[in-house]
Amino acid sequence: MKNRLTVFLLALIFGIFTMHPACAGVMNGDVIRIGTEATYPPFEFRNEKNEIVGYEIEAALEIAEILGKKTEVVDMAFDGLIPALLTGKVDLLAAGMTNTEERRKKVDFSIVYYDLENAFVVRNDDDSMTELDHLRGKVASVQMGTTQDIFITESGLPAEIKRFQKNDDALMELKYGRADFSVINLTVAGAYLKDNRNFTGSLKIAFKSKLHREGEGIAMALPKGDEAFLKAVNDAISSMKEKGRFDELKKKYGMD
Repeated sequence: MKNRLTVFLLALIFGIFTMHPACAGVMNGDVIRIGTEATYPPFEFRNEKNEIVGYEIEAALEIAEILGKKTEVVDMAFDGLIPALLTGKVDLLAAGMTNTEERRKKVDFSIVYYDLENAFVVRNDDDSMTELDHLRGKVASVQMGTTQDIFITESGLPAEIKRFQKNDDALMELKYGRADFSVINLTVAGAYLKDNRNFTGSLKIAFKSKLHREGEGIAMALPKGDEAFLKAVNDAISSMKEKGRFDELKKKYGMD
């Protein structure tokens, strides 16, 4: 009985310390695993070579280089990103994620490096929606788990909200008339409507709006309580800001 108790206690202790690998401290490892959802241009997307690139991916890779770490980029569904960070499957999220109050309860966020607005996208022949109140009773499409999803849900305006894993699918639902509008990050909407042959000419931005609380914006998510890693990432971001690197990346990816 005593031996069994000892084995149980050892197993329990081992489980506690291995349940969340990030607890050991990301800076103690050699590799930073970057979690993303690569259908969010120009922040993160796949190029013609099927490589994951974009404004935010390039920034994350540069941060890792400053920290002297190797990198691995892990592409997954947006709503699986925070669970993956919580269970130690990835070390950092670079995924166009807004540092909302609800998310800050679960993870830490870097300093904000991109302020945002949201776009309300409609079909090209629809001029009926020019302000928020015009969304009342309509059918919305949105990427699941995003800030836009949270906003439009809390607004209580649409009669129905259709949620999708990818923005492509949400916009396709709108294009084929199964939704009345889609709400999406303004910069991302611009990229889709300009460069994506599925939507160019068929969809347009009806209006835009700032929906977020003071201090909220796009930032990288990190494991809760890893202060050394958070400081290192914030120092790297501050250095990049001072050198104008984020402005250079905006120009490179057509975000000006």
